[in-house]
Amino acid sequence: MTMSDRRFAQANDQSRARLALLVATLTPALLSTDLGEGWTVGSAVAHIGFWDRWQLQRWTAMLAGTWSADSESVLAAEHLANEALHPYWAGIDASNVPALAVEAAATLDALIAGAPDALVDSLEGTSIAFLVHRHGHRNDHLDHIERVLAAAAGDSSTAPEALEAPDRSYLARNQASRARLLSLLENLTAADLAAKFGEGDWTVGQSLGHLAFWDRFLAARWSAALAAAPGTQPLVFPSELAGLLNDALPPTWLALAEGGGLIREVQEAAEQIDGIIATLPDIALVAEVLAERPALLDRSIHRSEHLDELARTLGGQRGARG
Repeated sequence: MTMSDRRFAQANDQSRARLALLVATLTPALLSTDLGEGWTVGSAVAHIGFWDRWQLQRWTAMLAGTWSADSESVLAAEHLANEALHPYWAGIDASNVPALAVEAAATLDALIAGAPDALVDSLEGTSIAFLVHRHGHRNDHLDHIERVLAAAAGDSSTAPEALEAPDRSYLARNQASRARLLSLLENLTAADLAAKFGEGDWTVGQSLGHLAFWDRFLAARWSAALAAAPGTQPLVFPSELAGLLNDALPPTWLALAEGGGLIREVQEAAEQIDGIIATLPDIALVAEVLAERPALLDRSIHRSEHLDELARTLGGQRGARG
C-alpha cells in the first residue's frame, strides 16, 4: 500500500479537527441542547468519544495480536453497548466530555495512521472498514449536532449572531487556485525551476517552496487552533515573524527544488490546508477570521499573487528558449 492509498488518515484528521473546533464552542447550555430521542449534544459527544476509545482498545489488541478483527460475535453485539450505555452518557457531567472526546479521537487516529499496511489492507473493503475510517462515524454525529444547533440558534434572539453561517465562497476560490497551481506544476522542467522569479533574487523553485511552506504552516496553525480551548486559538502571530521566516527559508526552498521533491510537496501542502479549511464548521470563529484575516481561510489570496508572477516568469523563460 502506498501513501496515496492511505487517504483515510487525512479524512480522519479532518473529522477530528472538525470535532475539536465544534466542541471548543460548546457552552454548558449548548451541551444540554436536545437532539431528540433522549439525546443531547453532550451525550452525543460522549457517544463519539466512547466509540473512539472502544476502537482504540480494539486497535491495541489487533496490533498486539490478541484480538482478531473478524470476531463476528463481538461485532454483532455492538448495538447492545449503545443501548446499555446511552443512559450513562445522558447523565454524565458534560463539562469534561468534549475534551475527552477530542483526546480519544487524537489517540485513535495516531494509532491507525501508524498501523502496518498489511493490517489496514485486510480491513479495507470489508464490513468492518469503519475500524480504519473513523471519520464516517464522527461526521454522522457532527452533522446532526450542527443541524440542531443551527436550528436552535434560529429560534434564539442572541444565538444567530454567534452561529450565523458565514459566506463560504472562499472554498470555491481555494479549489480553483489549487487547480491552477497543479496545472502549472504539470510540465515544469529543471530549467523552469531555476528561472529567476519576477524581478527578485528568488527562483521559480523557491517561490513554489514558499507557497508550500505557508500552506503547511497555516495547516499547523489551524490544527493548533482546533485543539485549543475556546478563546485561545493561536490564529495570529507577530508580523515580524513572517518576515524572518521569509528571510531565513529561501535556501531551504532552493534545496528542495534542486532535490526533486518540490512538486509533490507543493501539491500535498495545498491539498492539506484546503482539506482542513473545507471541514471547518460555520461558527463564529470562521466568521471572525474572514472579517479580520481572510487569507487564513481564502488561500487563493496568497496563491494568486504568486501564480500570476510565476505565469509571467515561465512565459518569458520559455519564450526566450524558443
